[in-house]
Amino acid sequence: MSVLEQVEVSGAVGKQTFGAGRPVKLQSLVLHTPVSAATVEVRDGNASGDLKMGLTAPVGDSKPIQFSEEGVRFDKGMHVQVVGVGSSAFLEIN
Repeated sequence: MSVLEQVEVSGAVGKQTFGAGRPVKLQSLVLHTPVSAATVEVRDGNASGDLKMGLTAPVGDSKPIQFSEEGVRFDKGMHVQVVGVGSSAFLEIN
């Protein structure tokens, strides 16, 4: 079963979306930028974990990424950092 997780601007700290308790798979990602350009970084583990995904989008754009059926696996937890005023990332997690 897929879960849609929204992560809003989190600055330098970011947000621990999932802990290391169980592996999760990222199926898709959308970066929404209504007010300013933005970036999102998704790491395996915590804020200093391995960078698995990075995406930048200009103001007024939404950048979707759909991964293969296997998705992108995160074994150590999932940490997401969104930078950009009013922006957010939507993650489909399985």
